[in-house]
Amino acid sequence: MDTAITVATGGYIAFLLVMGLIGRRSMPRQTLSEFYLAGRSIGFLVLLLTLFATQYSGNSLSAFPGKTYRAGLSYFMSVTFMVGIIAGFLPFVPRLAAQARKKLFLTPTDFLADRFGHKALNYLSALIFSITLCNFLLAQLIAMGHAFSGITEGRIPHWAGVLGGAMVILIYECLGGMRAVAWTDAFQGLVLLAGLAMVVVLIIVEIGTPAAIVATVSQTAPEKIDNPDLKTCITWLSTFLLLGLGGPLYPQALQRIYAARKLSELRRALAVMAVIPLFAITTVVFIGLTGIALFPGLDNVASDRVTFKVLAHLVELEPLASVPVIMVMMAVLAAIMSTADSALLSLSSILTKDVAARFAGLQGAQIERLSRFGPLISASVLLVLGAIAMQPQLTLWRLLEIKFEILIQLSPAFILGTLHERNAPGSFSARDILTGLIVGLMVALGLWAAGVRSMYGLHPGVLGVAANYLAVLVSRALFSGGNQFSGEDLSSGGDLSTNGDLSTTTSRGAFAKD
Repeated sequence: MDTAITVATGGYIAFLLVMGLIGRRSMPRQTLSEFYLAGRSIGFLVLLLTLFATQYSGNSLSAFPGKTYRAGLSYFMSVTFMVGIIAGFLPFVPRLAAQARKKLFLTPTDFLADRFGHKALNYLSALIFSITLCNFLLAQLIAMGHAFSGITEGRIPHWAGVLGGAMVILIYECLGGMRAVAWTDAFQGLVLLAGLAMVVVLIIVEIGTPAAIVATVSQTAPEKIDNPDLKTCITWLSTFLLLGLGGPLYPQALQRIYAARKLSELRRALAVMAVIPLFAITTVVFIGLTGIALFPGLDNVASDRVTFKVLAHLVELEPLASVPVIMVMMAVLAAIMSTADSALLSLSSILTKDVAARFAGLQGAQIERLSRFGPLISASVLLVLGAIAMQPQLTLWRLLEIKFEILIQLSPAFILGTLHERNAPGSFSARDILTGLIVGLMVALGLWAAGVRSMYGLHPGVLGVAANYLAVLVSRALFSGGNQFSGEDLSSGGDLSTNGDLSTTTSRGAFAKD
C-alpha cells in the first residue's frame, strides 16, 4: 500500500508538470488573457469539471466531513449550501458574462472599474478579493498537509506535505496557466467522482449501510442525531445566505465565467452544477457520519482529518479496497492542489492588473510586460502562507467562515451594479456602492473584532451585508440627483475594451444566445 501510494503520488505530480508544459506550448501568444483565461476558449465539459473542482476543493473534502463529525446527522442540510452557491450566480452572471465577452474583462475588479469608474472602490474591492484568496489558499495548504499526513498515517508530517505541495503548485502555475489548471481539473474531477462512488460502496459493504451507521452513532454519540434547535436552524439559514451570496464572488469562479467559450455552454455547465451537490455533498457527509461511528472523541483539528482516517480504515478491513482508496486519495490531493493553483493564479492576476498596473498608471503593452513579476508574487505569497499553514491553529471550517464574512460585502456591487448601465436613469452610483461596502465591512469586522461570531444565529457577514444593502438604498435616495462623485475614472484603463456599453437587451438576454 505504501509503495502504491508513493508511485501514485509521484505519477500525479509528474502529470501536473506535463500538463503545465502542454499548457505552455498551447498558448498562441504570451498575454495576460491567454495565461489567466486560456484565451476565453474553455468548452462545456472542461468548464463544468473545472467549476466542480473549484467549488469542491480541499475545503469540501476535509471541512464538510469534519463539520459533519462535529455537528452530527443534521448537517446533511449542507447539501443546500452548495446548491445555494449556484443559485447565487443567477441574479448577475448572465449580464456580467455578456459584458465580460464584449469588453474583455480579465479580473473581477475590471467589471467594477468599467461600471463605476472609481479608484477607491477599485482598490478596496481588489483588497477584499486578495484577502479572500490568501485565506482560501491558506485553507488549501492546511488541507494539503492533512492529506499527506492522513494518507501516510503520519509518516509524512504535516509541515512536509505543506512545503512539498506548495513547491509543486508554484512550478505548475508558472508553467501552464489556466489551460493546464482546467485540463487537470477535468481529469481529477472525473477521478474524484468515480472514487467517491467506490468509497460509498465500500463503506456500505465493509462497515454498514447508512441506517446501520446512524444506529451506531445513536449509541456512541446520541447528541449528534438530535433534532436541531431554533438557533441552529437560524444559523443554517445564515450560512445559506453567506455561501449563496458570497460563493459566486470567488475571483477564480468569476474568471472561469470570463473564460467560457460560449455563453450557452456556461449556462449548461451551471445547470449541471446545481445537481452535483445531491451526490458530492451527500457522500462527504456520509463519510463524516462514518467517522463518528469509527473514531469517537476526535478534537476539532483532528476531525478535519476524518476523511483520511476512514479511507485508511477501509484498507485495513479489505486490502482490495486499496485501489479505489488510492484513487480517492490522489483525487483529494488533486482537488486541493488544483484549487490552490486556481486561487494563486487569480491572486497573481489581481495583484498584477488591479494593484500594480493601476497604481503605476500602466496600460496596454505596459501591463503585459509587468506580468513577468507574477512568479515572484506567487512565490512570496506561498512563502508567507506556507509558513502559517505548517502550524495550523484554526479548523478549516473557521477559515471558510472568515473569508465569507468579508467577501459577501461585494454582493451589492455585482448584483445591483449589473442591473443598469453606467449613468443610466435609476442606476446605482459609485457613491452608493462604496457607502454600502464601507458600512457592511464596519459591521461585519466590528462584530468579529468584538468576538461576536453569531447574533441570534446570524453570522456577522450576513448582518453586515444587510446593513450594506440598506446603506446603498439610503444613499441612492439621498443623492439621486448626483449619480457619480469625485474619483479617478478607471473604465478605460488597462486592457479593457472601449467599444462601448452593451445594450440592456443584450446583457439581460446573455444566456439566450451566443
